[in-house]
Amino acid sequence: MEKKIFITSTEHRSGKSLVTIGLINALQAMIPTVGYMKPIGQIYIDGSSIDKDASLVKNIFNLSDDDADINPASMDDALQDKGQLFEKIFDSYGRIAKDKDVVVIEGTDYMSTISALEFDINAEIAQNLAAPVLLVAKGGGKTVEEIVQNVSECAESFKEQGCNLIGAVVNRFDMLNYADNIKKLEKLLKAEKIPLFGTIFNNPLLSGPRLREVSQTLDAEIVYKGDDLSKVVTDVKVLAMTPENALHYMKDKEGCLLITPGDRIDLIFTVMIAQKSFQYPRFSGVILTGGLLPGENTRKLLDGIADAGLTVLSVKGDTYATAMNVNRISGELTADDREKLEVVKHTVERYVDVNGIHMELGAVSKEITTPRMFQYRLLEMAKAGKKYIVLPEGSEPRILHATEELLRRDICHICLLGHEDEIMDTARGVGANIEGATIVDTQSLDEKTLRNYTDTYYQLRKHKGVTHEMARDQMLDPVYFATMMVYKDHADGFVSGSTHSTAETLGPVLRLIRARKGISLASSVFFMCMPEKVVVFGDCALVENPNAEQLADIAITSAETAMAFGIEPFVAMLSYSTGASGKGEDVDKVKEAAEIAQKKRPDLAIEGPLQYDAAISAEVARVKIRDSKVAGKASVYIFPDLDAGNTAYKAVQRSANVPAIGPIVQGMNKPANDLSRGATVTDIVYTVAVTAVQAQKQIEI
Repeated sequence: MEKKIFITSTEHRSGKSLVTIGLINALQAMIPTVGYMKPIGQIYIDGSSIDKDASLVKNIFNLSDDDADINPASMDDALQDKGQLFEKIFDSYGRIAKDKDVVVIEGTDYMSTISALEFDINAEIAQNLAAPVLLVAKGGGKTVEEIVQNVSECAESFKEQGCNLIGAVVNRFDMLNYADNIKKLEKLLKAEKIPLFGTIFNNPLLSGPRLREVSQTLDAEIVYKGDDLSKVVTDVKVLAMTPENALHYMKDKEGCLLITPGDRIDLIFTVMIAQKSFQYPRFSGVILTGGLLPGENTRKLLDGIADAGLTVLSVKGDTYATAMNVNRISGELTADDREKLEVVKHTVERYVDVNGIHMELGAVSKEITTPRMFQYRLLEMAKAGKKYIVLPEGSEPRILHATEELLRRDICHICLLGHEDEIMDTARGVGANIEGATIVDTQSLDEKTLRNYTDTYYQLRKHKGVTHEMARDQMLDPVYFATMMVYKDHADGFVSGSTHSTAETLGPVLRLIRARKGISLASSVFFMCMPEKVVVFGDCALVENPNAEQLADIAITSAETAMAFGIEPFVAMLSYSTGASGKGEDVDKVKEAAEIAQKKRPDLAIEGPLQYDAAISAEVARVKIRDSKVAGKASVYIFPDLDAGNTAYKAVQRSANVPAIGPIVQGMNKPANDLSRGATVTDIVYTVAVTAVQAQKQIEI
């Protein structure tokens, strides 16, 4: 039977929808199927048949349920015929819940003038659906005592209505002495027998509007378009003082929108220059008021520093009225606002005890591992034993954003290689906070370390004609230096390839770290995140045309990789023939490889040759091959050569829009992984996490 949870707020604008989105995202990482519904809708835009917030959740998570089931009723329905209202809700819930493990039910927003009626309806829905209630309380602008009183009163009312209360989350908490006040909050709520599952600190990035929304609302003229107007306005500051005082006034917060009269040329220049300085935060933009614009000569001078990336707007209103109007603009979350959505998801993961909430709902027993579950478990595994991963492409913006993500989520320790000033300048320029990362400046290396690395490399490669001078030159290369760090146990693993070719990344690895004993070669796999489960494809990136012995080793190491990441290995050695149905040199190679692998590792389920359809489909397997341990349920697919493997993984990835994590290098003495030069920030984060897990497992894949 499905589990369920009813999320409701204690008052209007508590941030309930943001908590709902974050909770659904987190639950999807633990549970195969999570459903959602908002029984009572309140805001319908442009004649839409689905509530605005419900539509947002549906679009974010690509839910396939009908709009009429996700949002079966409106507040008007609730006022007209309550019996019919609940009939609609129960019918819709039944359709949504029939194939779900957990259903998240979102209550109303207390927007109407009859909030008491809304409370009663929320309580009746939760009670009749037997859904335990999670309260979301607003913490902003309140004392701890006021928050506790608000939560306690609501909790008592729900209990009186026969509802099962599991606890509360306090959102938009903005007090000073954060840690002390949370302890006080927990203590007071505990005395009321109300579990506190999380306290979320107020984040201006979530509540602030994009500069685009400000421009449209104020009907502003764009004087300089320094960016795509996507910056979030986290605060508004009016500048009407001298430049010296203005510089002090605007240095304390990222994302401020600065407002000044259009004839204050001194302040306009001050802001533009401050934006180019790394000593000041990044502003979201500037608004010039009064319909006043700089003169022709001044604008020509401004053109020379307009590359600061700062958008300048002009409005006709006065400064005070403009500031008031901006403060009235709320930052609505949209399904395509990836930056805010990621902040929402990660904020809930960080500040809310989702595991505790999950346990209150009851465990859901499922053998399947969905892609979201796999990705979640991967990051959790990496966090469990934090490793030190070196990234030699330290000044690449994607690497810096990934570093920020990895450090913020406490996944591993990061070492960046490169020129320190260049790394820090680039990080500030792209808005990446890399505080906590170690930076090794390869332009001014410690002479003792450089000599040590050089001597080691010379000893390892002198038989190949490498001189001491050549060894020193190689150690000045960040990729070679990173490889040597791993070789000498000064780092646990490394990831490169966002700006280097596979040959440039893996060449040093193959020369220094090398394949582990008993394995004839290094190979690679991809974790293919299919809609229903995660499978392993190998080798799709490294070994061009393996012989039977090498193919057997690829199969064995791929099975070990699968096991290391929680995937039970059923290994299919792929060919254009199943069993004895075909003949030829290529089929014979796969057959021999399967026999070698079976002899080396009789504990593993390895079979071949198998065609792809027989490996993946139980129905086809029953026709083509019987009494097979692998056919129809393969989780590891071994391709006969690189041509077949690379073509197959890209065809599946692109045609079915399937995420592919990899290539993951395996069979090495120590972990080192290659990125695609088109890798996204998310790709980099997961590849680093995989590398960290490889280092933890110490199975040298």
